[in-house]
Amino acid sequence: MKQLFSIVGSMKTMVVMMLIFAFAIGYATFIENDYGTITAKADIYNARWFEVLQALLTINLIYNIIKYKMYTVKKAPIFIFHLSFIIIIIGAAMTRFIGYEGTMHIRENATASTMISSNTYFKVSARIDKEEVSTSEVVYLSKKTKNSLSSSLNIKDKDVQVELIDYIPDAIEALEEGSEGGFEVLDMMIAAQGSSEPIKLKKGSYYENSEMALDFGSGKIFLRPTISIFVEDGKLFMKYDETLKYLNMDDKSQGELAPNDKAALAQRTLYGFDGGNFVVRKFYKHAKTKIISNPDASPMRPGTDALKFNITVDGTSKEIMLFGQAGRMAKDSHNIVNGVDVHVAYGSKRLTLPFGIKLLDFQLDRYPGSMSPASYASEVELIDNEKNIHMPYRIFMNNILEHRGYRFFQSSYDQDEKGTVLSVNNDPGTLPTYIGYFLLGLGMFWALFSRGNRFEKLSEKARKASESKALGFLLSLGLLFSITPSYAEELSPTIKTILSFDKEHANKFGELIIQDSAGRMKPMDTLSKEILAKIHRGAYVSVGSQKLNSNQVILGMMAKPDAYRDLKIIRTKNEEINKLIGVDADTKYASFSQFFTDPERINGYKLSDSVDNAVRKEPKHRDLFDKAVLKVDERVNISYAVYSGSLMKIWPKPNDVNNKWHPTVEALQTFHPNDVVKIRNIAFEYFSALDAAVSTGDWSNANSAIAKIVEYQKFYGSSVIPSDTRIKAEMFYNYANIFETIYPIYFLVGFILLIFSFIKIIKPKFNLSIASNISFWLLVVLFVAHTFGMGLRWYIADHAPWSNGYESMIYIAWATILAGFVFSKRSTITMASTAILTGLILFVAHLNWMDPQVTNLVPVLNSYWLSIHVAVITASYGFLGLGALLGFIVILLFILKTEKNSKQISLSIKELNAINEMSLMIGLAFLTLG
Repeated sequence: MKQLFSIVGSMKTMVVMMLIFAFAIGYATFIENDYGTITAKADIYNARWFEVLQALLTINLIYNIIKYKMYTVKKAPIFIFHLSFIIIIIGAAMTRFIGYEGTMHIRENATASTMISSNTYFKVSARIDKEEVSTSEVVYLSKKTKNSLSSSLNIKDKDVQVELIDYIPDAIEALEEGSEGGFEVLDMMIAAQGSSEPIKLKKGSYYENSEMALDFGSGKIFLRPTISIFVEDGKLFMKYDETLKYLNMDDKSQGELAPNDKAALAQRTLYGFDGGNFVVRKFYKHAKTKIISNPDASPMRPGTDALKFNITVDGTSKEIMLFGQAGRMAKDSHNIVNGVDVHVAYGSKRLTLPFGIKLLDFQLDRYPGSMSPASYASEVELIDNEKNIHMPYRIFMNNILEHRGYRFFQSSYDQDEKGTVLSVNNDPGTLPTYIGYFLLGLGMFWALFSRGNRFEKLSEKARKASESKALGFLLSLGLLFSITPSYAEELSPTIKTILSFDKEHANKFGELIIQDSAGRMKPMDTLSKEILAKIHRGAYVSVGSQKLNSNQVILGMMAKPDAYRDLKIIRTKNEEINKLIGVDADTKYASFSQFFTDPERINGYKLSDSVDNAVRKEPKHRDLFDKAVLKVDERVNISYAVYSGSLMKIWPKPNDVNNKWHPTVEALQTFHPNDVVKIRNIAFEYFSALDAAVSTGDWSNANSAIAKIVEYQKFYGSSVIPSDTRIKAEMFYNYANIFETIYPIYFLVGFILLIFSFIKIIKPKFNLSIASNISFWLLVVLFVAHTFGMGLRWYIADHAPWSNGYESMIYIAWATILAGFVFSKRSTITMASTAILTGLILFVAHLNWMDPQVTNLVPVLNSYWLSIHVAVITASYGFLGLGALLGFIVILLFILKTEKNSKQISLSIKELNAINEMSLMIGLAFLTLG
């Protein structure tokens, strides 16, 4: 036994088991991505061998705690750290084997005391007369490997065996061609109103939408264009009374077909009218149905499973097909086999709670003027008659109802907003797991800062190496700087005057509040910058020697569309697109007018065919031209929306319960007549004042007119309008453009510091301290600006600035430079490296595919846990990133090592290795705690 323990508890055995464990959970991630969570549980997480592996790892850990006497006071941090894993795995085991969870659906004013289990059960019962026996077990079936599932019962000396023969996940009914019998059916694709859908049209049925009707022998009369399909001698024909267009998908031939009482209906040919089209993909003459796995099923949204069982009772067998799904109540299959009533079921089961929950009211709050939910909550009453409890409670995101070991979370809601869906959890492993987490964090950070630990030894090692030499090294990186595009527009003096809107007035225009499609209230200045960045890919438009800012451009597009539609501000920069619209191949920008053959009436869109062709393709089949033409088409559409004013929702609707704001034209069409008069007068006065101001140069009347719009907004939209301070803060944030401004400086400071370090390594007498001090204080200033920018964004958005990809990048950059400050006293090269890395991260954050918009939070993220969880985890990336960069530098130092500089380089390597390990230790601690 002692020898067995020594083998199981050895470090070599531990390493082997950890490698197996790491490979298994990594492989499980790929399985979960491709096949879903249930398959990952079946093959890895809930497999018996994986449970045994974890048990052996726990035994190994306990053995080594005892062997190395970690329980002494001197080794307290290490003991707490290792003990935490034992407590965590005990909590995990309690969750795995004792805990359970599910969902509870409650309608308003109704009481529920049951929940639907999240686990899937395989249940078998056998009955003869009044005697009944049954079995029930939780099952996880794999979509990837072979499944074994069976149940054995004995009732009145009769043996009942139920065994799985076949498992068909995500089952759907498919057609196959038989040799005889069956039925005639058409497999078709219908396209109408910009969308398409597949249909199966069986003989004797029909399909109808708002554009057309397809009749396959139903005998029904339709009130819209109809194509009657029929079969003669095994061939398809059609009758139609209006001219049909066609497109052969194989040879690309196309044309029109005159009305006909009997025309051949070809497969793989697109037919249709202006509003709708159809194509026959396949014609089944003897169709039969079969059950198959849906090839288009998503692992994230699994469908219904089909299971084929064989029931055997004392030698008599019967095959059955059963359908079921996790999260849905099991459907019972009732079978009489050899005198035994056998019931088989697969799916979730209903679990009874010892108390009830009554839904008093479900509440859904939306962002102003949008359908996007800001938060949702359930006002409930806890009813526990055993304990004489009738307690009201409000359940919402991260506000949990806990009672008698059950925890209720707000999960979802009914579409009519009259019912709620609660996630229910009964998990005795929660408390020990949280205790384990706490001890894990305590042990890690205690180990970092206690005396005589590894971290302190590394720090001393780095200090000694730094004192023994003058460290230096050059790391050169290439960086692409984004340059705001500009061009000289040749325009007449009159047009230049019309285009030149007063900058001061344009800023007042920028202070107007608008409501975006997601319900966020923001200044027009923000929207105008977003629009110009989208259509022009720049912050300014150059007109001759002038630079127009985004507010001037957007105001001009609204007030003077005739002039601005000829201004080249829509970015194309694609030779093929330029040829299509009739401009020079190397042109970067085109005007709105150049996209139309008749720009006065906005008719004859030159990209129409190319856009239609690109839209019809699946995204994965689109080539570079398709993607480019869709981007340019989006810019043209956005420009049109600006010219028409449909993007500018500046008018709050009086007494609207959802606080919805509307663009001018929509407000004039839908508001109460009295309000329409007010808006018409204000809008007319403003645009008249703009015309006069452009001609005379006196903008005072225009300023007075825009003040009336502001007054209207504050009077009718006071409940959602941001404060003046917040508006000015957002406009300053837009103007300062802090993060895009500081990233080249970060990089430049770090790069120069590395150059001086390189000089130092060549000339040891070179005094690096001056450059080091100047660089340090410059980086302090940049860090303060960086921190201020994040705080300003937090204030504007009203939530922590790490809720999306862009915000995470600027926060990681902040954590990276913070990591540099932590180690800056020990190594100049570390400070330089973090500055370069910070600049590089901010550069990536401002690439085209990152969206810098300030957005509303989705309800699940509207929690203090967002600030804690994401902040701690993301902060670790700065330290881990620094470790990665220092690792590359050490490799390069080995490459540059020669006989002459061997001593200097070796000391540098020792120093950087120590700092690297310290940085990784801090990163690991933060990542684990997060």
